[in-house]
Amino acid sequence: MDRNRKILISILALLVLSSVIAIVDISLRIQKTQDTQFALAAPKFGPGIGLVRIEGPIEMSSGTSALGLKSGAEAIIQRLDDLEKNSSIKAVVIRINSPGGTVAASQEIYQKIWRLRKKNIPLVVSMADVAASGGYYVASACNHIMANYGTITGSIGVIAYSPNLKHLFEKLGIQMNVIKSGRFKDILSTHRDLAPEERVMIQEMIDSSYRKFLKDIALGRNINISDIEPIADGRVMNGETALKYKLIDGIGDFEDAVNKARELAGLSEDAPVYDDVTHPFQQLLMNMEGMFRGQTILKEGMDYNNLYKFEYRYLP
Repeated sequence: MDRNRKILISILALLVLSSVIAIVDISLRIQKTQDTQFALAAPKFGPGIGLVRIEGPIEMSSGTSALGLKSGAEAIIQRLDDLEKNSSIKAVVIRINSPGGTVAASQEIYQKIWRLRKKNIPLVVSMADVAASGGYYVASACNHIMANYGTITGSIGVIAYSPNLKHLFEKLGIQMNVIKSGRFKDILSTHRDLAPEERVMIQEMIDSSYRKFLKDIALGRNINISDIEPIADGRVMNGETALKYKLIDGIGDFEDAVNKARELAGLSEDAPVYDDVTHPFQQLLMNMEGMFRGQTILKEGMDYNNLYKFEYRYLP
């Protein structure tokens, strides 16, 4: 009985702690909203700018929460769809703070942005801490890209990786029983070396995705592929260097990007910004849900679920 009571008390303490952390987080968000004219949760009216946020690793979908909210590329594309259908939206600012992510998810967001661009909806990117690899891929579809001097961007390239635990397995005396329908069915398995023909196959897929990356950047930036190739070796760079290589159009912060969007759309200086801000109570529930799934407000480490994906991602 005493043990059960201790377990119950521990669970209650965890719930209280989770609630306190979530409430503090929401309070900070609300305070931030009140301190800036650009993070507007309150409804506004009239022609204005739609804001889209791309934060963290780009994946097709991170699943649907208990609240029925989508996340990942699907949510970003849905947000772009909503803005496209809204007659009050005359331009879009895309705020990117992402190291990139999976190839397919990055490509889908790029294609959606490109379709909006062909409809003459001005699109301006505001790069935050990092907009590298797939983060830059997505940005290149827009009309105008702005970054801070210290923004980490570039990392143009493709990567696929998996750990080779063969020698560790041998040391521990672990053997894998594999029954497969074809010789390539367990490609990139962790318990054995990569066969030469498997390496060739994966390299071909990497090269194909890389060529697509270069082609789309050249299209979005309206430059030749030959101008991109010398720096498309996976290197990262800050905003100042990116401007030198014409990967971006200007140095500026979020406010500068919003003003540029207003300019391109022919809007007044006080045209509103329509942000996709979650209701505070909804955010509380999402934070608590995330904490019980082990996704706290602290940054996550390496995502081992992504070990077998082809990615446009910056991996320091």
